[in-house]
Amino acid sequence: MAIQRACLDNVTLTVSFSPANDPCGSFVSYRLYGRDNSANPFVLLKESNTLTDNQIQTVLPNKKRWELYVTTRFACNRTDTLNSDTILIDDQAPAYLEPDSVSIDWASQRMIAGWPKALEPDVMGYSLFKSDPSTGNNVLIDKTSQLNYDFTTLTFDPMGGGNRYCMAAFDSCTNGGPISSFHSPILLSFNTGQNIAYQCTRKLYLQWTAYVGYTTAQHEIWVFNSSTSTWNMDGTTTGAQLSYVFNIPTLGANYTFIIRAKKQGSGISSSSNKIVFNTLNFTAPLSKNISRVSVMGDGEIQVKASWSAGSSAQQVRLQRRVYLGTNWVSLATFSSPITDIYYNDKNLETSSLRYQYRMIYLNACGEVFDSSDIHTSILLRRNFYNLYWNGYWAWANTSHSLQADEREKQSSTWNSGVSGTDSLLILTDTTKAICYRIVAYRIGINGKYIDTSYSNEVCLQAFDTTLIPSGFTPGGINSQFKIINVNILPGQSTMRIYDRWGGKLFEGDALIGWDGKDQNDVYLGPGTYPYTIQIVRPEKRELLKGTVVLIR
Repeated sequence: MAIQRACLDNVTLTVSFSPANDPCGSFVSYRLYGRDNSANPFVLLKESNTLTDNQIQTVLPNKKRWELYVTTRFACNRTDTLNSDTILIDDQAPAYLEPDSVSIDWASQRMIAGWPKALEPDVMGYSLFKSDPSTGNNVLIDKTSQLNYDFTTLTFDPMGGGNRYCMAAFDSCTNGGPISSFHSPILLSFNTGQNIAYQCTRKLYLQWTAYVGYTTAQHEIWVFNSSTSTWNMDGTTTGAQLSYVFNIPTLGANYTFIIRAKKQGSGISSSSNKIVFNTLNFTAPLSKNISRVSVMGDGEIQVKASWSAGSSAQQVRLQRRVYLGTNWVSLATFSSPITDIYYNDKNLETSSLRYQYRMIYLNACGEVFDSSDIHTSILLRRNFYNLYWNGYWAWANTSHSLQADEREKQSSTWNSGVSGTDSLLILTDTTKAICYRIVAYRIGINGKYIDTSYSNEVCLQAFDTTLIPSGFTPGGINSQFKIINVNILPGQSTMRIYDRWGGKLFEGDALIGWDGKDQNDVYLGPGTYPYTIQIVRPEKRELLKGTVVLIR
């Protein structure tokens, strides 16, 4: 037979043993012998007639470390006894045992702990404690025989602080070893004050508490990107550095962060809790279009656009460039949504160049994050007997039509001409002073025109001869002294009338002429009067001089 253990609880002794086989049925009782000093003889401490027990309990007279053995009466000869080996009372607790680490499980986000196996062969399990930082007391959580443990979030909340864990081994006599120093995992969080402007800085600022329990050699920063569905180690810091700046690769994705603390001189590591940051991208304007660009007159283009509310744009800029040029010029900046924007762009070369316009949208960071379609002005040109022009390309994906209008050069009334989408008009009569323009119409879903864009004007010249009469009769048939030339427009000619000494009597438009009065509105007498007529047109300049006879 063999004694397994001898445990002393205060003065009560419990001896556990494994009985020998009894093939002859000769066992009558078990006897427990002991001595409290190796110089003394063994004495009978207790006898038990219950042969089914494998334990004997008795009360010792003192708390010394007794030496014990158990005998069986009798052997098969009914005389001899069977003796066990001697054993000393087990009053030695297991040695100090330090946890490997405590960590937060990546999947369950529950705190887990691990520790090495105790060296003592009779260690039966491990006591797990929660250390209360306010009182310093260690509260027993559970006992386990495993070398790892998964705690509930009610016991340790990974998103909160104060998760201080410690442990001790206990043996078969429930002798508990010394409680270890506590270990506390990393608590990861955001520096919310610095993260307010993340859309502009494209940075997130992480901070965490130090791992308590071992010396950290370095920290690894692990990031999960929702747009790629991958975990990657973004960088490392030293063991003393408890913060990290994450550069956001793409706005509009969720980023999940975990910190791992690597133990110095070991492969052991501990993971922090998991935190998630949902980065929001800037939203595009609900409406972001230029309605049209149109040539309003010589050298002037009007841009009509709109910018609807409900966007994250902080500013909108209207820009222009020469067709297919590289340099955009900012014309105006708008800081609030506007239903209709009308901008007149002046001092342009509308008779020889095409211009392109766009609206760019700036976010709160002052960055361009969206733009409208590019609109190109219509340029009408003449090549001998042909008129040709470019289409209104910004409307290429919507229903639209083109029309060539015409008017007499001296008239302000436009008449509808050839319609369609062609870009060429062959002239059949070039002897008249006729002006042309191209009109582009954008058609809505109801078939009605919703936008109109005009080209520059191209005017044909008739015979370019300026007729000047040699005399006139105020109040008569030829009551005005004026010039005649269909190629000259109002405001392009100036007439001046002088007396014989060079004094100026009259100045006005040569197409309207002189009625024979001086500057005081008094009719002058008959005679011959010198004049000058100055003509300034885009195609040429003239200065005509002569005399006119006023007849009464």
